[in-house]
Amino acid sequence: MSNNVDAARQWLGVLAKGDVTTWDGLLSPDFALHAPLMPGEADTPTVGLETNRARVGALWQGWETFEFHDTEIHAAADDPNLVFVTTRSTAKTVWGAPYQNSYFIRLTFRDGALVEHLEYMDPRPILAAF
Repeated sequence: MSNNVDAARQWLGVLAKGDVTTWDGLLSPDFALHAPLMPGEADTPTVGLETNRARVGALWQGWETFEFHDTEIHAAADDPNLVFVTTRSTAKTVWGAPYQNSYFIRLTFRDGALVEHLEYMDPRPILAAF
C-alpha cells in the first residue's frame, strides 16, 4: 500500500516540475489524465503516455514556478491501488500572473504504475491567470 502512496508523492513532484522526460517507469503506457473542470478540457480523459506527455509539456511552458503544498495522500482502505490526494498549489506564470488553487485528485495504480489521474480543482484561478 505504501508503495503506491510513495509513487503518488513522486508523481506530484514530477508533475509540479513539468518534467515529462521523467515519466517513464512511473506511468503506464495507457495512462489516462482527466481534469473535468479545467477550461478547455475534453469530456473524456486523454489516454496514452505520449499524448499526455505532449499535453502537460505544452501547458507547463506557461509556468515560471509551480509547487504543491499542504498535501495529504491516502490509499483506500479496501483497495491499495486507489490513492486519494488533497493538495494546494502556488505558482507564477511566465508573464508574472500569480496562481493558487486547491485540488482533489484520485490516482489509480496497476502493477505499481500509475494508470489514471482524475483531478478536480476550481477553474476560476486558471481563467484569471491565463
